[in-house]
Amino acid sequence: MSTNPFDSDYKYSGGMSEVKSYTTNKNPEDELNEYEREIERVLQESVESTNRSVQRLANSEQLGVNTAQELLVQREKLERTEKNLDDIHRTTAETQRNLNSLKSLFGGWFKNKISKAPPASVPASKSESKLNSHINSNPYDDRPVTNSTGSSLSAESRATLQGMGSRFEALDSQVDENLDMMSSKLANLRNLGRALGSEVDEQNEMISRIQTKADRNDSVVRSQDNQMKKLLGYKEVQKPEDTAAFSKKK
Repeated sequence: MSTNPFDSDYKYSGGMSEVKSYTTNKNPEDELNEYEREIERVLQESVESTNRSVQRLANSEQLGVNTAQELLVQREKLERTEKNLDDIHRTTAETQRNLNSLKSLFGGWFKNKISKAPPASVPASKSESKLNSHINSNPYDDRPVTNSTGSSLSAESRATLQGMGSRFEALDSQVDENLDMMSSKLANLRNLGRALGSEVDEQNEMISRIQTKADRNDSVVRSQDNQMKKLLGYKEVQKPEDTAAFSKKK
C-alpha cells in the first residue's frame, strides 16, 4: 500500500485525533468578563495610587504653610528688635545733642569728639512681607480644581470605557480629578517654595542690619558713657586690657 496520499492505492488510516486543536474552552462572554475585571483592577489601583499622591502633596503643602507661619512669627520678632534698636539710636542722638550743648562750659579732651555728628542711620526694614501676601492671596485647601490637563486616556480608550459601563467612567473620572489636584498642588508648592526662599533672604538681610545697628548703638553708648564720666570729673585709668576705666577725682 502506498504511503503517498496522491497515489491511487493510498488509503487514509489516521483519525481526527492526530489533528491538534487550537481552540479554547472559554466562551466569548467569559473572556469579556475577565477583560473587564482586569480593566477595573487597573483603574482601581490607579485611583488608589493617585489618592495617596494627592494626600502626600497635601501634607507637604501643609508643612510648607506651617513653615511660612513660623517664618512670619520670626519676622515680627526681628522687626521689633530692629525697631527697638532704632529707638535706642534716636535716644542716643538726643543724648548726644545734650552733651554737645555743654561744650561751651567744658572744653579739652572731649571737645572735638562730641562735636561730631552722630553716626548715620541704618535703613529700617520693610514691614511688608511678600510671604505674608502670598499666604493671604493663596489659600491652601482641598478645593476641587478644573480639568486643565485633559483626560488621562485617549478618545478611543475613553469611548471603550463608556461602552463598558458607568463604573469604569467613574473610576476614570476619579483618576483625572486626582491628576488635576496633583498638578494644582505641585504648582502651589513651587510658588510657596519661591516665597519661602525670598522670605529667608529678606530675614538674612534684616539680621545683618540688626547686627550693624547693635554694634553702632554699643559704640555710641560707650562713647557717651565716657563723656559723661569726664563731665562728672572721673579720671581715666588705663588697664592692661587697654580698656578705658575711670576713678573719681579727689
